[in-house]
Order: sequence, then structure tokens, then C-alpha cells
Amino acid sequence: MTFKPLLKQASGPALGILCFGLVCSAQALSLQVESGEITGVRGIEIQGELYDLTFTDGSFNGIYSADDDGYGQLARGAANALLAASDSGAIGAAANWKEGLKLRGCAASESCTILIPEHSAGAAPSADTTFAVEVIYAQGQFRSVTAKLWPFHAGTDTKHMPDMMYAVLAPAR
Repeated sequence: MTFKPLLKQASGPALGILCFGLVCSAQALSLQVESGEITGVRGIEIQGELYDLTFTDGSFNGIYSADDDGYGQLARGAANALLAASDSGAIGAAANWKEGLKLRGCAASESCTILIPEHSAGAAPSADTTFAVEVIYAQGQFRSVTAKLWPFHAGTDTKHMPDMMYAVLAPAR
């Protein structure tokens, strides 16, 4: 048997497996919505693993667990995964998506910045400065990811900043 007929015979099952895989990964992502606000994203794939992200206000030193100094390369991976989920339409296709949803902790009307800590000078609860990847959320989509890390004083509380909040990463449940 030559390669072309073999490819034709295998294309049906292979295509089915591919489609099943795409459907499964699309269903894995879900928005967490409470009181009309997005509180997080569950089942987002980062570096081949599934994670949950929760959006929250506070300070780096108050939110992150003791001895935490950031997520390393997972921070940029999480930011890019959010952007990819918006670009692919997966966010808009989520079961509880509605037009006009804001992120929890975002009082600004135009856009919000999500801080995902990569590393810090020191560890929580006594870090001095944290360096975060920024994800911009505007008009119902994750729009961009900054190339440079943003230095942020680890004791500054984002509750007093209407357009910023942190993302907390955890392995998917």
C-alpha cells in the first residue's frame, strides 16, 4: 500500500480524534462569574497543564502565600493563554459569557490591568517590589500583554486602584 491511500484511510479517524480533542479543550475553559463580574477563568492551558486564575484586589504581600515570590515563566504563559483564549473566541463562547462583563475589582470604564507576578524582590509577606506581566482587559476581551515586566511595590493595595487587580494561579481543580 502506498502512502496516499494509507493517508486517505486514516484521515477519517484522525480527523475525528482531532475534532474531539478540540471540543474537549474548548469545554475545559470556563468563566467564573458572580454578581455580574468575572471572578476568574478555570481550565486555562498553560505550558501543557490546566490552571485556574482568580482575579482579586489586594497587595502582593497580602494575597500571595508566605514564601511566594512569583510564578516565574508561568506568569507570561498565563498572560498569553488569556490573550489566546480571547483571540480564539473561547472566552466569548463560555457558557456564562454576557456582553459588558467586567472583571472583579475593576471599577474603570475603559480598561483594566491584570497583574501576574513573575518574580519579586523578597517573598510574601515581606517582599519589597514585585515584577509583573500585565494583561489589558478592555471591551470584553483580553487585548494585550506587555513585553516588559512592570515593577510594583509589593505592599500597594490594588483596592485603591480602580483599574488594577492581581491574578492568582492554581492548578485546575
